[in-house]
Formats: sequence, structure tokens, C-alpha cells
Amino acid sequence: MADRSPEREPIIYHYKLIRKIVLRPESKYSAIATAIMGVATIGIFYGLLGLLDSVAGLLVMLAVHAVVLRITLRRVDQPSEKRWAFRYDLPWIGPLPVMDTNLSLFRRLHFHLFLVGCCVACLFYPWARSSLVISLLYWHFWLLAPRLSLLLRMRRDQGDGVIRLEATEIFYYHR
Repeated sequence: MADRSPEREPIIYHYKLIRKIVLRPESKYSAIATAIMGVATIGIFYGLLGLLDSVAGLLVMLAVHAVVLRITLRRVDQPSEKRWAFRYDLPWIGPLPVMDTNLSLFRRLHFHLFLVGCCVACLFYPWARSSLVISLLYWHFWLLAPRLSLLLRMRRDQGDGVIRLEATEIFYYHR
């Protein structure tokens, strides 16, 4: 067996697990319940047109989130653009990291997403029906609620760490 010199050793990055947050199964059920209650409320107040606006609002907000995150990632951090994809597992719906990502980048992207999503919903106000504007705002906050609650939980953690989002757990590592 040959001795390996330090120059020939593969580089291994060591991460120390700082925090592990377990997502309770009830959070998935509450996300589904709030989505159904929101659509039902809009449907009660605005009828069938409100239900159609709810579906349109969800699709528009998903598209807005995807475009804003793609543009912001391209501007802020080009290499990490490939590490983000569209996810469907509750409560993580929408464009999110599928691999490890820096917590500071995650914070910055979601700050931009929060502001631009609110602005896009408010841009529809003069021309669209009120049910569409309400559903746009509702779906924007509904999609961001799990991410914003995660950012509130991690507000004291250092931004140079790495975050990994799983379907049932969230890991925060430090280099």
C-alpha cells in the first residue's frame, strides 16, 4: 500500500453541525389547512370568480418567485444558481435550494423575494379585481411563511454557515 503525500490527498471540507430543526408533521397539515381555508374564504366572498383568481394568483406568485430568485441568483452568486430548483414537498413549495447553501445568501434572496413579491402584487391593484390582488398577496405570504419562520428562528446564527433544507429536517452547519 503506497503512502499518499499531502499534495495528492483529496480535499475534504469539514462542517460542524450547529443546529438541527425537526419539522413536525403537523406543519404540513397546517399548511394544507391554511391553503384550503384561504381559497374557501376568497370563494365565499367572491364566488366562482374568486376561486379562479385564487388559482391564477397561486400560479402568478410561483412564477414571480421563480423569476425573482433566478434574476437575483444570477446577479448575486452565479455558481449557486444550479443548486436551486423547484420543490414540491410541503412546507417547501417553490424555488428553493436542493443542495447546501450559505445562510447569508438565503437571507438576502428571501429579503429581495419578499419585497419584490409584495410590489408585484400591489402593481396589479389599479387594473385587477380585488379578489386577484388579495389572492396574490395571500399566496405570496403563504409560500414565504415557512421560509420566514425559519429565518426568524435562525436570526441569531452567523451568516457564514451553511443551511440544508430537507423535507422533515433543517440542518445548519458551520465551517
